[in-house]
Amino acid sequence: MDTPRWQALEAHPTTGWCRPTSQPLPDLMGASRLLWCGIGGSLLPSETLVRALGDAGAQARWTPLASPEPHPVELRPDDQLVFASKSGKTLELWTWIGRLRAMPAWARLERPPVVITQDDQNPLARWARAEGYPILPIPLDVGGRFSAFTPVGTLPLAWLGRDPEAFLAGGRAVAAAARDPRSPWGARIAEMVGTLHQGYLQGTSEWVLMPYCLPLESLSAWWVQLVAESLGKVGADGTPRGFTPLRSVGPIDQHSQLQRWMAGPRNLGVIVLTVEGAPAAERLAVPGACPYPGLAGLQGAQILAAQAEGTMEALRAAGVPVVHWTLPALDERALGELMMAWQLIVGLTGFALEVDPFDQPAVEDGKIRTFRKLGLA
Repeated sequence: MDTPRWQALEAHPTTGWCRPTSQPLPDLMGASRLLWCGIGGSLLPSETLVRALGDAGAQARWTPLASPEPHPVELRPDDQLVFASKSGKTLELWTWIGRLRAMPAWARLERPPVVITQDDQNPLARWARAEGYPILPIPLDVGGRFSAFTPVGTLPLAWLGRDPEAFLAGGRAVAAAARDPRSPWGARIAEMVGTLHQGYLQGTSEWVLMPYCLPLESLSAWWVQLVAESLGKVGADGTPRGFTPLRSVGPIDQHSQLQRWMAGPRNLGVIVLTVEGAPAAERLAVPGACPYPGLAGLQGAQILAAQAEGTMEALRAAGVPVVHWTLPALDERALGELMMAWQLIVGLTGFALEVDPFDQPAVEDGKIRTFRKLGLA
């Protein structure tokens, strides 16, 4: 791995996420629902983990509140509220705080809201301290979209009854091994950084993340923000840098997007993500009209694996760059490893592209214009 890139990453003041630490977490298990108010990096890691690891009951009780548009949620006294914002100034969050406080059940809440923010003098932290609400701090040296290994990621895992420490341990293990190109993770990260950088130089302007695992569909949304907001920048010479990240999920998008990827402009690469594991025992009662008689002897996991392999073979035959990653399991440690690896890949790729992967000046400009239109600035 290129030493100057690592030195630039390690010296940056907002790379505290490379060193995940444990924090005490409140017990949220008694709440009937978890209403999570946040957006972007304060929501997408949480959404990823809940959708990947939550059972059907948890999925039904998980209620993300992000966009400021009206939502048909009605607050209940036994709900658990979480307000998450790195800066404590997110417009969408304060819209939801105002909306929920106007509901009759606010005065009858059985447990206080939990606040996740950087513990400084930002408005959200000041309000939480004034009201006596617990604050779970996001470290000052961790940027918002790199917050998976803060309570933004660990609190949902605790609420699910899963293991936050295993998630953090996975992240720590990858961060510790990543700089050594002889280690499996070091080699994988170095190869991915090289692939993205060389692809950019050769005109690959789009990359698709395609998990062949429906519970990982939200992972693609997290990945899109991580890549787009980190790498889409203007270089020191004034030229635009980066590429467009695209979200997909297999096999759904092999039916809806594969035609474009294979026959459209040659400016795209595809990252396929599969999950190992023994197929669950199941029996298919296939009717006589089925055009595939042999289907009765197969299992869904075998079909899914064949679809992933077939799609990759077709893409490669068409000359499309394909990268295949496999998770050993769908669990906390494996997701911690994967998400830390991609945070490192994005950071190192940013320095290869000669941009700062940890700022977002264009986003801030859009926020300022929004506040002006609303008379809030």
